[in-house]
Order: sequence, then structure tokens, then C-alpha cells
Amino acid sequence: MQTSRALVFISVLLCTALLGSAADLSGRVTFRGAPLAGAVVTADLIDKQGKGPAAITVTRTGPGGEYALRELRDGDYILLVQMNGRRIYQGRIVLNGQNLGKDIELQ
Repeated sequence: MQTSRALVFISVLLCTALLGSAADLSGRVTFRGAPLAGAVVTADLIDKQGKGPAAITVTRTGPGGEYALRELRDGDYILLVQMNGRRIYQGRIVLNGQNLGKDIELQ
């Protein structure tokens, strides 16, 4: 019985270490102080070998301009906001297992 619990515990630790931690990225997109609803928010995980994005996560802003990208892997990301097919914001963020709040104010 004791051995079974130890094996389960070690298995959980190993899976956690192999998968890495995940973080949520959320915030609000506004344009001149007003919420920007319906904008496309994309987080592109930068591939360490420079072969393009390693992972892409996409969402849309809600009626209040809010967005949330869930369970993103640790790493460097390019954060994009697009509206009507046009890029209106691009920035870089780093996630390290901690949830991050990122409001984007457009002028």
C-alpha cells in the first residue's frame, strides 16, 4: 500500500515536470478608453529554434473588451491584437507559470 502511494506521488511529480507549468493571460483591450469588443487576440509562443511559432492561442474580446487565454505554456510570446483583419497592437510577453494580467490601451 505504501509503495503504491509513493509510485502515484512520483508519477504525478514526473508528469508535472515533463509538461511544465501553465499560466493564464487575461486583460482588457480599449481604444481611447472605450472597450474594444470583437478584436482578435493571439498569443504566439516563440520557437527557440526560430522556426516560427511553437504554439498559437487565439480568442476574441468580449463586450467589455475583456479577453482570456488559458493554460499557456511557459515561454516568450508575441501578443497580437487585430481588428477587421488589421494588426493594431503587437507586443512581447514572458510567461513563467504565473498568471499575467495585460491591459492594452490603443490610441
